[in-house]
Amino acid sequence: MNARISVTSLLVFFLSSLLPAADWRQIDPNELAQKTPKVESGADAEAIFWDIKIEDSLTGSDLQLTMNHYIRIKIFTDRGKEKYATVELEQSGKRRIMDVAGRTIKANGTIIELKKDSIFDRDLAKTKGLKVRGKAFTMPNVEVGDIIEYRYREIRDNEIASHLRLYFQRELPLWSVTYHLKPLSLPWLPYGMRTLPMNCQVPPFKQEPNGFYGVSLSNMPAFRDERYSPPEDQLRAWMLVYYEEDKKIDAEKYWKSVGREDHNRFKQRMKADGLVKRTAAELVTGVEKPEEKIAVIEKFCRTRIRNLDSRTVHLTAAERKALKDNNGPGDTLEQKAGSGMDINLLFATLANAAGFDARITRLSDRGDTFFNMSLPLTYFLNNFSVAVKVNDQWAFFDPSTPYLAHGMLRWQEELGHALISDPKGGFFVDTPYSEPALSLRQRHGDFKLLPDGSLEGTVRYTYTGHAARGQKSYYEDMTPSQQEEDWKKDIQDRFSTAELADFKMPGVSDPYTPFVVEHKVTVPAYAIRTGKRILLQPAYFQRNTTPVFNETNRKWDVYFSYGWTEDDEINIDLPEGWEFDQPVKPVSSKISDVGNYSVEVRKTVDGRKLIYHRKFEWGANKHIIFPVVAYPQLKQIFDFVQEQDGYTIALKAAADAK
Repeated sequence: MNARISVTSLLVFFLSSLLPAADWRQIDPNELAQKTPKVESGADAEAIFWDIKIEDSLTGSDLQLTMNHYIRIKIFTDRGKEKYATVELEQSGKRRIMDVAGRTIKANGTIIELKKDSIFDRDLAKTKGLKVRGKAFTMPNVEVGDIIEYRYREIRDNEIASHLRLYFQRELPLWSVTYHLKPLSLPWLPYGMRTLPMNCQVPPFKQEPNGFYGVSLSNMPAFRDERYSPPEDQLRAWMLVYYEEDKKIDAEKYWKSVGREDHNRFKQRMKADGLVKRTAAELVTGVEKPEEKIAVIEKFCRTRIRNLDSRTVHLTAAERKALKDNNGPGDTLEQKAGSGMDINLLFATLANAAGFDARITRLSDRGDTFFNMSLPLTYFLNNFSVAVKVNDQWAFFDPSTPYLAHGMLRWQEELGHALISDPKGGFFVDTPYSEPALSLRQRHGDFKLLPDGSLEGTVRYTYTGHAARGQKSYYEDMTPSQQEEDWKKDIQDRFSTAELADFKMPGVSDPYTPFVVEHKVTVPAYAIRTGKRILLQPAYFQRNTTPVFNETNRKWDVYFSYGWTEDDEINIDLPEGWEFDQPVKPVSSKISDVGNYSVEVRKTVDGRKLIYHRKFEWGANKHIIFPVVAYPQLKQIFDFVQEQDGYTIALKAAADAK
């Protein structure tokens, strides 16, 4: 659908929207009679069809996107019944769910309607401290062999189907999936709706009544993610729809033009007034090295300017009303507050005022899809940061993103592409990669082993780099009690009877300190008491963890977000009257140029304390993605690490040694 779609009157669609929600399609007897899956053998359920009508509209000055969903599902197993009989539809302030209707069609053709009072508004889930609201309902009296179907209308205010992703693969197999598009058409709108298929071939759109255009794909297998795989939208079939001029342009020329336009646009927003110049001079006074100067400027922007886009900045209505729009870096500096982009613009302007060459820069996001610069579309290159020439090298900074260590980007933007703005045309530079040592997971435990095998002591976790940012982002808007409860749950997932005390998680919102957690812990029956022996696994932090890779075979490449280092030290005081029984040392191993696994086990001179030191490094030399053919070797490596982590020491009663 690369040609512009013309649109007829909205009247027909308006009238059709008034049809009752219970205007169901006729049931095909063959659908009722179907006993086994059609698309995937062994599937628990399959969608007979998934049909979505999408329309953009403009009423007065208000844009609106309307999506009418209609799904019919055949249930083949009890597991399919449990998974799909209950439906949850997420909604937010801009996304409203309306006109929900549903019904169950029994194998004998009997129809049971979903009652309106069975549809609830409630919290659907709570992840990372964030509540998700929506509508939920359970289809009535569902049994294996039944068909369930439901419909609902989704309305998104102040939004149109520009850069909307339409998925042809979902979590269950689809006999058919159809999209009907009715784009906005106005005399003054110079753009038509375009489409870009991803990971699939899409047939030509067919013109339908009432100004819609439809496209269908059939026999679509379910999309199944795997642990440590590339981003979902890098793998599954979908299509991007967007509004743009129908113009052919060479990708290289396109990106040069985008970079030039960015330079001209942001140049107007990076003018240094007297306050900015004075502040820059004050910040770098007495600082000699360029890298130290830029670090001082970044720290100022990160710690002294309130980021109004951050969830941790809480302002009263009166405080927000008192804030003015920032018309330039000077305003941001004067108010000590601004949006994320305001902060990046201030940082770049201060850097320029201090004598650097700083430019607003576009970055790719490999946490979403892998950027392809042959596609002339800014949608896939729409994250912004600041590139600064430091010691004749481009370095990247993002003071607007919380908890980033100095000199690091988000992991999603590392090892990717940056389009640096320039008056002569934009140019690409590869973004750096943070080696594993910068994302440290350091864990320390001082324990006492009791004669009955219980373990008690104090542990301390210290995370830096990407590992720290992930933890701080997770816990930042939880209350202290919520933080403790969440952490306790993770511990008790490994040790169901563990008890925690004196829990501390200081400095969660501090952007420059490591993420730290300390607490006391007691684990009953940690060690195994067998008559005159105690079997002890020193690797407390790895005890009862699941294997990294469970499956023998794999479909997708293996993809780690970033490299990291685990550095664990365990000190265990032995119970009185017990000693080591000729322990065998675990095996250490250098893992090619990707990482390293080393373990040291020793006892103090008096034999009363066990000292266990484990270090595991992974992702060195930019090795974070591995082809699926390498999976057996990768699984073997991580299975080896887990086997060594399970290393057990035997203790015996001292009297038995005589």
